[in-house]
Amino acid sequence: MLKELLSKFSQKSKPKEIIKETVVLAPQKIFLFQPDSRELESVINSSYPDGKAPGYVYFVQEHLNGSFKIGKTKHIDQRMNLFSVKLPFENELIFLIKSGNHHQTEVAFHKHFAHKRLEGEWFALTREDITWIKEKNYTEDINMTIHNQLGAERTQKNETVALSLTEKQLEYAKSMIKRLDQEYELMVDYSSLTKKDLDRLIVYFRYKNVGALNSLVKNGVLKVK
Repeated sequence: MLKELLSKFSQKSKPKEIIKETVVLAPQKIFLFQPDSRELESVINSSYPDGKAPGYVYFVQEHLNGSFKIGKTKHIDQRMNLFSVKLPFENELIFLIKSGNHHQTEVAFHKHFAHKRLEGEWFALTREDITWIKEKNYTEDINMTIHNQLGAERTQKNETVALSLTEKQLEYAKSMIKRLDQEYELMVDYSSLTKKDLDRLIVYFRYKNVGALNSLVKNGVLKVK
């Protein structure tokens, strides 16, 4: 009788078998581009378009997810060396563009691919996008920055409808812009700043009027970092 009771208790207390389900995820397909060394060398050896802020806009692909960084630099060799130290994954320089104003050209490309932005300067570009970039059939807005037409138009406009700054005013403007360098980047030469730009800076710092900064960004004077 005791044996039967212990036998029943043992059967009741026996743990149920745990069934584990294994979910197998199909690996995501990533297309990795191969850099064309001749193509890159040709760009590097070519002359810069006329402009006050010559430099490069580069397209670097990382090999972890296949996304692209669209950035700017004046010294591409130093920038790529920096990537090899800072980035924790393999990356390749896929294409370069020389621009007369690399600040504005970078902004123009970021705006063009805004719907494909992942985070910061990283974008989910496709084969078609890279083909379009290499063919250089850019939009009018991008082409104007490469050949510095935006800067030329701004300078011409400033000469006709805006007053240039005195040396003292320019130093004052520089001091205020330096206070913004954590969040904003100057997109024009200091020499092209106008009285209207100075007034907007003063309005912001005196009254904390964010609209004044937004106007400077809209007019291409400042860029949000």
